[in-house]
Amino acid sequence: MKMLGVVTIYNPDPVEAAANIKRYVYDLDELIIWDNSSLEKNLRSLILHELNDVKDKITWKGDGENRCIAQAINFAWHYAKEHGLDFLLLMDQDSQWADFVAYRQEIETHYSAGEIWVYTPYVVGFDFWSIENTVQKRRLFINSGTVIPMSILDDIGGADEDFPLDALDTDLSYRVIKAGHQIACLTDCKLHHTIGHPVRKGPLHIFTNDYGRFRTYSITRSHIICYRKHRDIMTAYECRKFFKEIFWWKFVRLVLAEEDKIGRFKMFFRGIRDGVSYEIKK
Repeated sequence: MKMLGVVTIYNPDPVEAAANIKRYVYDLDELIIWDNSSLEKNLRSLILHELNDVKDKITWKGDGENRCIAQAINFAWHYAKEHGLDFLLLMDQDSQWADFVAYRQEIETHYSAGEIWVYTPYVVGFDFWSIENTVQKRRLFINSGTVIPMSILDDIGGADEDFPLDALDTDLSYRVIKAGHQIACLTDCKLHHTIGHPVRKGPLHIFTNDYGRFRTYSITRSHIICYRKHRDIMTAYECRKFFKEIFWWKFVRLVLAEEDKIGRFKMFFRGIRDGVSYEIKK
């Protein structure tokens, strides 16, 4: 069984990004580096210099435009089909594996036994639920660290490019469930990852990623569209969490912690408007 990886990068520190890639690239059959960067002209040569001993495994894609993640996933999906690869690993530039070798071995063991699932590690910094078994089924995954068999990607038709970044992983998760597949967390396998770069700001020292206007719009619009697409299978807990995080906490952060309040509030309400008016594809 062969595994393709795709890692999306956006103006990273080249040495740090290469160090994170080295934690798993040796145990992949091929890797696509999807470059969304716009600032560093020499980024490619700097990273490939650090990865010189595995350069034959690497395909570099990207044209200096930030096309986010969905297009990268779909390119990798078609590439894997054309080259006879069995799995697709999704990675973020900041994620760090504890032991990728063990993760891949566990995946192949389950897959060989007919347990054809979407596989995820336990994500340190994101998963806070208690571990009870070596395999625990879950409903949602984040992109980084997730491995999707080609057969499942074929069933769901790849990534929806209406979700180029925000809510993409949530949309993929629900589409996997709707297609009749399961998501399995292999809890012995750990990936260190945090969502964004939260900092404490404002008089109450509230945690916020302090996203700018466009990202505020994108997060709001994409999550509303995702909710409208999948509310038929969302649990009551997932619905409550959605409204609490996307509306209540975002409102609180804008009032008490974030900068550019007027500009971001305008984009927040525009995101609500465009998410509600978006025509859901049948």
